[in-house]
Amino acid sequence: MKIRNGSITVWAMLALVVLASVGAVSAAQTQSQENIEVGAEDTGDIGILGTENLGSMYTDGTANTAQVVTNGPITMPAGYNTFTASYSNENDKDNDGQGALYRLTVWDAQGVKHTEQIKVDWATSGTIEVSFDSQGSGDAQYELWCETHGWFDTTEATDTGIGDLDYI
Repeated sequence: MKIRNGSITVWAMLALVVLASVGAVSAAQTQSQENIEVGAEDTGDIGILGTENLGSMYTDGTANTAQVVTNGPITMPAGYNTFTASYSNENDKDNDGQGALYRLTVWDAQGVKHTEQIKVDWATSGTIEVSFDSQGSGDAQYELWCETHGWFDTTEATDTGIGDLDYI
């Protein structure tokens, strides 16, 4: 029985050493991965550089009005940025035939336009946005456009605002 107890002791010690080694390796891996984003690819890009609100768009279904207010000339860092604009559609009931369209267009430094559009058929408000890499520095522009419409999408009123955008 003494040899058997000795074997059990040796096996128990060996198991403890193996478990301790596995725990140490696991802890080392966890510490080395603390600063790594899961699912992120290292592209050398530092991420989104900035978010800028370019203005607001307003429509009124009852008054048949559309209005755009831009925030004037904008300067942004070259790289990946997000541009937003707020919108508001007032006095519009569900399924009443009225509605509105809102469009945000932003050009990058190479002259390529990036557009997002939303259509609503009820009184609501929100934010529309586009995100992209400016493809370097240079002069560009942005455009806010909105429309209110009636039955069969007949245009009642539109407005457009254009602003200067510089990537530095």
